[in-house]
Amino acid sequence: MRTTLIIGNKNLSSWSMRPWVLMRHFDIPFEETLIRLDEPETRATIKQYSPSGLVPCLLDEGVTVWDSLAIA
Repeated sequence: MRTTLIIGNKNLSSWSMRPWVLMRHFDIPFEETLIRLDEPETRATIKQYSPSGLVPCLLDEGVTVWDSLAIA
């Protein structure tokens, strides 16, 4: 199973940037899924990945973590 980081637009969501920068800095391999935050279907799209309906959300080996500090 692969690690996937679900994020919002980097220029609109500084919370999404935090784990993205951290994981890139430490060369942690992950796939990025970007969800545009300014679209009518944004909330429904996020809910497909994150039970809280919030980004960022990390999916790793069946575990879902949806808080920037918890991801760090």
